[in-house]
Amino acid sequence: MRATRIVMLFGFVIGLYALFAGNANAQCVMSLNGDRPAFPNRSAFQEMRAPIQEAGDLFASDATIVGLWDVKFISDNVVVDEGFDQFHSDGTEILNDTPPPATGNVCLGVYKTPATRSIKLRHPSWIYDPTNTFVIGKATILEQITVDRSNSFFTGTFTIQIRDLNGNPIAPDFSGQLRGDRITP
Repeated sequence: MRATRIVMLFGFVIGLYALFAGNANAQCVMSLNGDRPAFPNRSAFQEMRAPIQEAGDLFASDATIVGLWDVKFISDNVVVDEGFDQFHSDGTEILNDTPPPATGNVCLGVYKTPATRSIKLRHPSWIYDPTNTFVIGKATILEQITVDRSNSFFTGTFTIQIRDLNGNPIAPDFSGQLRGDRITP
């Protein structure tokens, strides 16, 4: 029952995007794909992680978010979005996720390089009126990420906030978990 409520809430959020955004470009939007299998709970994350990288590997000695990741957005053990996430050493980030390109499947983010393995990330994007003419609000994805000591995966949480131009909520915040697996050459 809880999964159904989460999926319905996420559908509501996507519906708001559709209502207010139409086919607007330059929006970072997550899409619901009900055909994806449920994603395991956090205890299973440890079992699924990639093998620890060899000592000679560039990433083996220091945990870092810098690089390319396959990231899954999970709510109530269901993958609700997936994307390729590129983190740069200057604190910027680019996410290319599953919504159609016409709705804005590439989004830009910024993060602070920490002294620890945990980072906070912010993805702002615009929401347009149904005619794609006027900006009527902002959607912001906030993430809290922790990179595993092996440097092969990260876990964390996300929250999507949808606000009008005055900062007032247009829809309830939507939250879930993150799982990122490093992509290596």
